[in-house]
Amino acid sequence: MIEVSQLQVVREGKTICAVDHLAIDQGSRSAVIGSNGSGKTTLLRIFAGLEQNYTGTCRVTTDNRERTYLHQSPYLFRGTVLANVRYGQQGRGADSQFARSWLDRLGVGHLAARTTQNLSGGEIRRVALARALACQPRLLLLDEPLAELDPTASETVCQVLSSLPNTTLIIASPTELPAALTATTFHLRSNVSQG
Repeated sequence: MIEVSQLQVVREGKTICAVDHLAIDQGSRSAVIGSNGSGKTTLLRIFAGLEQNYTGTCRVTTDNRERTYLHQSPYLFRGTVLANVRYGQQGRGADSQFARSWLDRLGVGHLAARTTQNLSGGEIRRVALARALACQPRLLLLDEPLAELDPTASETVCQVLSSLPNTTLIIASPTELPAALTATTFHLRSNVSQG
């Protein structure tokens, strides 16, 4: 599904991200671990097709429409929580109940009718994840999805993510992730310049 060779991103003379070789199979669960500034977000953006300014090769066999990238600081649109989750489904023919089911699975179904303006950081993160999952991506790229979550919410998110049979999952994190969530871990080089 993804094959990377001699990939490097350099901005203003500083190496932002460097990966010698990486291969990720269809349906696998992978973690990209590294300190702040090591290039985790940049690497996910390359996989998502959002970042084109790099040297080396990165081949992703999944069509762009089947990739979903969730930023570490997710943004919700104005309106209700349910409308936000349904936004990801537009053009896919799914109904409100399908969107609501993702909210329920992530423990935020009770927020469906609320507006997005007064949600906590953890609630925003879970609503944004529900929106991403409602798209039914073949490749799901998550940047620090467990940040701002209390232990119960974190466990719920891990259970949901570990139960996606047809989705290739890649999670960027500054710390090791629960073993049930990822099968393989790739550590970005610690000598990459901060940036």
